[in-house]
Amino acid sequence: MADSTRRGNASRSRLKPIQDPLDSVGFVSKGDRKLLDHKSQELYFDKIVERYLSFCAHHSKDLDAAWASLPTSSSSDVTKNPPGSTTSPKQRGPSATDELSKILLSLRKLREALLATASTTPISFSQRVHIFSIRLSILAQHPPSYFPSLRYLIENLHSPSHPLSVSELKEFTSYLILDYACRQDDMVAAFDLRARARLKHAFKSETIDRALGALMHDNWIVFWRVRNNVDSYMRAVMNLAVDRIRRHALKAVGSAYLGVDAKWILEGCTGDRDWTWEQLVEREGIGWLKEGDKVIIKKPRPKTEKNPEPAKENGQLRVSHS
Repeated sequence: MADSTRRGNASRSRLKPIQDPLDSVGFVSKGDRKLLDHKSQELYFDKIVERYLSFCAHHSKDLDAAWASLPTSSSSDVTKNPPGSTTSPKQRGPSATDELSKILLSLRKLREALLATASTTPISFSQRVHIFSIRLSILAQHPPSYFPSLRYLIENLHSPSHPLSVSELKEFTSYLILDYACRQDDMVAAFDLRARARLKHAFKSETIDRALGALMHDNWIVFWRVRNNVDSYMRAVMNLAVDRIRRHALKAVGSAYLGVDAKWILEGCTGDRDWTWEQLVEREGIGWLKEGDKVIIKKPRPKTEKNPEPAKENGQLRVSHS
């Protein structure tokens, strides 16, 4: 009887789901105390980094699509409302959305713990966590994760006693300026931050200057050129403005031309050679007519000939003599 009981317990034990290490801790704000000591924080961060590397390896064939898998709605924050599992029976392992959401959620738990233990946690470790979190969150285009972390890193974790390197300070200041300009469409904040960074840190960036100038003057051609010549992190932040820039470009073209080359519209207005005319029509609801390689924006009105009215002199018809 005892052997039977042991076998039954062993069977139930084998069937018990294994808990994900990233789910083993909760939020400090909700009473969980597992991340309140530095050693536990380091171990948990190692698990997050390991999961990130696994994510990149698993989706290496189309990593860009994996990064773009999160919901894009401004009201969607996967670190507060994680999406339900989207793993299909044919799929090996969790979906990109599930895995990316879990990594971002875990980083939020760790950042909250670091804030709660700021007086005892080494600043160098907090800097490392925030730098990792910002870069990952930018690639995932998840502003709720990277924007507050950017401000905290630059305004609190960077100090005379624990400075970021010159290249790191320039990098993360650039991201914050671009976020104000591209995502938030707040050019005043973007220019103000650039001015303060110039004064305080001797910040200089031709790329940032050109991007801000393009946005201020609605110069979509320069904007696309800048965007196509920056690294993946800056491009990801600038991508948050592409819908606005594309629509402005189409509106400007529509008001200025009767007809143009289709290829010019696809590349010039979208900044991306991968767009097709059908995709652009569906996305923007364009009603222009495409005839071969040309796009007819407006058809010129047919000219109507008017019979000239006979000239009059002093109320009388003026007759010319030949």
